[in-house]
Amino acid sequence: LAFAAYLLALHPEAQEKLRKEVDDCVAKYGKEPDLDVISRMKYMHCVVSETLRLYPPATRLERSGCDDYVLGDTGIKVAKECSILIPVYAMHRDPELFPDPDSFKPERFSDENVETIRPYTYFPFGAGPRNCIGMRLALQSVKLCLLHSLHNAQFVRTEKMQVPLKIKKGIGVLTAEDITVGVRERADQKTQ
Repeated sequence: LAFAAYLLALHPEAQEKLRKEVDDCVAKYGKEPDLDVISRMKYMHCVVSETLRLYPPATRLERSGCDDYVLGDTGIKVAKECSILIPVYAMHRDPELFPDPDSFKPERFSDENVETIRPYTYFPFGAGPRNCIGMRLALQSVKLCLLHSLHNAQFVRTEKMQVPLKIKKGIGVLTAEDITVGVRERADQKTQ
């Protein structure tokens, strides 16, 4: 959620587009739309997906095999119980997989563009039968928080914002050293 607020503050055009979708949703379904309605918000999905591409919760995944395995016709053998590391953060920032990888471009995940993303190159929650069991809860929680936040306020740049964001070194969950985002009451709601 903090990374999304940070990116929206840096990209007011994306924030405005998302705010319009939020306001349309609230106008049609009320201030407490159900989760099914929120899950159908297309630009919300794009913003959250692009945020997770740039700042995946886990920077890497680790798996180990139950048996010896040969990778396709490569002849590469992976021994039983050998650890295999998948560098999620690095893959999400690879220009061969995601053109202009350091730019915030929610449209990458639009219906028109999502087919250009190669399978198993985007996986902020892992993939397959052992992906994160909390994925749906996390996604719906972030979307719900963004909906209420953007309906009532706007995220803005401040002098204290770090650009680019400094990421703490380490393994495990991706964490920024400091995320400072300004929050203002929406100008169009001050009189309401």
